[in-house]
Amino acid sequence: MYDKYKSTIVSIAATFLFAALVTVACFLLPFLVKLYLGEAYTDAAGIRTALYICLYFSAASSLLLSYLLLRILFNIRKAVVFARENVRYVRYISWCCFAISAAFFALGFFIPFSFVISFAAAFIGLIVRVVKNLLNEAVDIKEENDLTI
Repeated sequence: MYDKYKSTIVSIAATFLFAALVTVACFLLPFLVKLYLGEAYTDAAGIRTALYICLYFSAASSLLLSYLLLRILFNIRKAVVFARENVRYVRYISWCCFAISAAFFALGFFIPFSFVISFAAAFIGLIVRVVKNLLNEAVDIKEENDLTI
């Protein structure tokens, strides 16, 4: 049966799990890049360096994104849903998505498949922006209703 409390607990646990996986991936990144590019691969074109920069930048953005999601989830548990603070957090989340999109777009000139990831991150960022606008309007309506007697 659906329970708001259980739902937020599951979301918080999933966010912590995501942050833990990103952290583990940061430590395994040299091994994963070597596995992806191959052992005998030379870095003549700078692909390995570009891949490291993109992936570590994306990991940092993802950890910031996880932190912002946790802040929103903790606000929801405190019954603070329609607040300017949450609008600000959602705005920052969209910026993180666009930053990841930009990093993978730049990497796309070295590894063409990265353009697909860039497009996906930009699309997610766009969806989050729409949700941010919707939440902002809801906060405006709530504040207006709070002033009405």
